[in-house]
Amino acid sequence: MASPSTTSVGRLYRSYLRVIADWPADPIRPTRNMKTALRSQVTSTFRAPIAPSETLASRLADAQVQLEALQRITGNEFKQKYPLSSKLLTPASNPNYYSKLVDMLEKETAKKNFEAIGKKGPTFFQKLFRTAK
Repeated sequence: MASPSTTSVGRLYRSYLRVIADWPADPIRPTRNMKTALRSQVTSTFRAPIAPSETLASRLADAQVQLEALQRITGNEFKQKYPLSSKLLTPASNPNYYSKLVDMLEKETAKKNFEAIGKKGPTFFQKLFRTAK
């Protein structure tokens, strides 16, 4: 097997960035979401030096496997392969449970977004010296 080149590393990195760009945003926690965590992890992993116990080829092979897993998740492969039954989504004991839950989450998210407009939030020092209420 030929040794990996910088072009293959760059190609793999760009593939990760495309998957991360396709990752859905979390409206409930816009500042703490999987998209941000993935971007941070990918950036630090690609910048980290290679340990003496590994090779560039082995690290790239591991990264390729992880990339394929992320692509399967963003492509909804498992949702299509294992669809949820209507009995699970509308239980007989409370058939509107999940629809009410989604409505409630959407209303809370919209309310938080509306309240956030025009609000600057606490300053650095207010956060630093915040006391328990």
